[in-house]
Amino acid sequence: MSWRRFFRRRPADAELVQEINLHLAEEIDENVARGIPPQEASRRAYVKFGSPTKVREQAWTRNSIAPLETLLRNVRFAGRMLARNPGYAFLAILTLGLGIGANTAIFTVINGVLLRPLPYANAAQLVHVDLTSAKLGPDPLLLSVQEVRDFREQNHVFSDLAEYHAMTFTLLGAKEPERVATGVVSGNYFTVLGVKPLLGRLIVASDESQTAPPVLMLSYAYWKKEFNGDRNIIGRTFEMNDRVHTVVGVLPPLPEYPDANDVYMPTTSCPFRSAPATIANRDGRMVTSYATLKPGVTLAQANSDLAALTQRLALQYPKSYPASAGIAPLTAAVESELTHAARPTFLILLGASGLVLLLACANLANIALSRQMQRSREMAIRMATGASQWNLFSQLLTESLLIALAGGVLGIGIAAIGSRLLIDYAARMTTLADGIHVDGRVLLFDLGLSLLAGLLFGVLPGYVASRVRLTSLSDSGERTTGSGTGTRMRSILVASQVTISFVLLLCAGLMLHSLYNLLSVDPGFKTANVLSMRLSLNWTKYQKSETSRAFFHQALERVQVLPGVQGAAVSMAVPLNSDMGPMKTGVLIEGQPVHPDEPLPQIDFAIVSPDYFRVLGTPLLAGRPFLASDAVDAPPVVIVNDRMARRYWPHENPIGRRVAFGSEKERKWATVVGVTSDIREYGLDKAPTETIYFAPDQAGMSNGSLLVRTSGSPMYLAAQIEKIIHQIDPQQPVADVRTIEQIRSAQLGTPRVTSVLLSLFAAVALFITIVGVSGTLALSVARRSKEIGIRIALGATRQNILRNVLTRGLLPVLIGLAMGSLAAAFATRVLATMLFGIKPDDPSTFIAIAVLLLAVAVLGCLIPARRAAKVDPMIALRTE
Repeated sequence: MSWRRFFRRRPADAELVQEINLHLAEEIDENVARGIPPQEASRRAYVKFGSPTKVREQAWTRNSIAPLETLLRNVRFAGRMLARNPGYAFLAILTLGLGIGANTAIFTVINGVLLRPLPYANAAQLVHVDLTSAKLGPDPLLLSVQEVRDFREQNHVFSDLAEYHAMTFTLLGAKEPERVATGVVSGNYFTVLGVKPLLGRLIVASDESQTAPPVLMLSYAYWKKEFNGDRNIIGRTFEMNDRVHTVVGVLPPLPEYPDANDVYMPTTSCPFRSAPATIANRDGRMVTSYATLKPGVTLAQANSDLAALTQRLALQYPKSYPASAGIAPLTAAVESELTHAARPTFLILLGASGLVLLLACANLANIALSRQMQRSREMAIRMATGASQWNLFSQLLTESLLIALAGGVLGIGIAAIGSRLLIDYAARMTTLADGIHVDGRVLLFDLGLSLLAGLLFGVLPGYVASRVRLTSLSDSGERTTGSGTGTRMRSILVASQVTISFVLLLCAGLMLHSLYNLLSVDPGFKTANVLSMRLSLNWTKYQKSETSRAFFHQALERVQVLPGVQGAAVSMAVPLNSDMGPMKTGVLIEGQPVHPDEPLPQIDFAIVSPDYFRVLGTPLLAGRPFLASDAVDAPPVVIVNDRMARRYWPHENPIGRRVAFGSEKERKWATVVGVTSDIREYGLDKAPTETIYFAPDQAGMSNGSLLVRTSGSPMYLAAQIEKIIHQIDPQQPVADVRTIEQIRSAQLGTPRVTSVLLSLFAAVALFITIVGVSGTLALSVARRSKEIGIRIALGATRQNILRNVLTRGLLPVLIGLAMGSLAAAFATRVLATMLFGIKPDDPSTFIAIAVLLLAVAVLGCLIPARRAAKVDPMIALRTE
């Protein structure tokens, strides 16, 4: 059988009809010519030819593909049946469309972030190399220039190894002076990544020569934003660090990894990295490294090789690698680093949306079972006229698949809109969010999910329908042979719905509880009415500490006298700025000696001006704040936070105690003059670190932030303050102008959106479940109305009927709650890393969700139960 003949069946049938009619007409004419009367001539012609309909059927069958023919017939019949029940069809398509759309939208994000290959050649072999110290904590130590050289020359596992670190410099020559984020890279950096330039060329090894002219590469985003995608940018010059730099290339669109840099320069152009003291200092760990694994080499082998190399270096340089510090290399896949923050969140959301879709399928199966009961006589008639059980099953399954495919089409539209809304959310966790869009893989996922959904809610009603018996034809219409099976199936479905709803509600409850805990966290300062802006000074212009001190003094003096300003301060960093991690230094505490082979206690440090704590509203627990008299030539003083005071002076007054910094030869002692409350510097979900504060005049500060407390809206003063900064130095960039409240709100963005999405899924699940519970019980009451009427007529009280119906309705709910408790005990463990201040097995949340679900289920059962209690026994007996 060919496809051509299959699709030409109707024209072929029409031609066959013409041929049959022509043949019969000729036969009749011949019979008439023989003298036979016309009526007898026609009869004899038909007797001789046989049944024309049978001939057409045989020809139609020969030209058909039986399975396809059956499928098309089922589709047409299903279409007619759905057209007769537009309300059911609309509800089912909408329900599945929302469920499939939510799943497809989240899969679109997963596809763009987790499944799409990284835009680097040999991305699977690309690794990030750092050092760690078991003694100093989990934060990476980075590498020194000497260590990068040793790793590059002595390893046996890398094809190539490149160096990278990020800084900010002032770029002159654009529209206005601008502080640009700069990636300082070795000449092989882009070769290791496997990147090709969009315009011009890459930074190469010859650019690292001390005599090579300075060059720059522009990132794609910076090129589009600042130069409007000017393709003639190659060869343009800019001034940076008192040197003329020439643009030699523009990078293609890439993930902002490891940092969102505006420009890139070779290591020799960085005044810090190229300083001889930096190059010679093995302990000056300021850079990180990326390498390409040789073919067949695993991460474990790479770590083993670098560990052996580090041990050799420890023998050669024991002071840089003290045994007590536990320094070891750490190699991690770049792909894992780019996706590890987003992976658990979106897999959990996909799981939650999948459960909602499963719930919707269970509810639709329940409705389909009810419809099947109403159609039981139709099914029995079809079976009596020759339809097999498979015919009935396939017919109902086709209806389900047709609904699911229509829902899938709707889901694609929902996914296209939903995925765009999720891009900003994903961008909080990964720099791969730009790759999120609907593609062929997403369409295949949508199609597969639609078919799966159709099977899930179509198999059970189809099976029940195929079990119908011919005795249904003699029933009154209320008692059907399949009703017993259908009732049990619906109860099982209700219990399953309650199980899924309980898991979703519990996950949402835990996330909301966690969000509440985050919102309740005291950051250690008052966030209202504080403006912040970054003032990173030009290194070449403010090389001497006197000039930087003068700049910050002038800025504070002029800003403090502005109307509406209640106080101003400068600091090395802004609290809750997640872009920066702890900056620790070794501290020697007077009276607490440290063994020579052990590293000094590592304490986080900050540089803050005298009014810093007053501007932030952080209480001083003891001693005094910094004063203007704590100048460069005054005795060194420091302030410690409460956490450090309690650890190192647990039963003593730290005021007046001394701490020392620097190397043994250059060690300087400073006196503790104050103790302040703890501040959560690096995130609301991160515990305060042990911190020591320095005065800027005594410690020196070239990169700082200005903090201003105002009496009104802080942003109203932003333009005036920027104008003052430019009056002091017209070339000074002002960046990252935000209020502290905005920074805090950004910190809460990810958990807030995650909680909202999970709560939305849980609310939908709860609604579907209650509709399912109520609907199932209502149908049961309708079927039992005569029985209930007879029981009332025989003396049963209405309270007995009410109790009986409620018990029947709540039994599957209680079973579902028990099953849900068991399932949730395992499911909530995946949330552990996303929760703050609450455990995944928090008993109060378990109990609260169970009570909530049970209470709503009771309310859902009350309406049909009250209707059952009001059944009139006379009407029931009369109809019987």
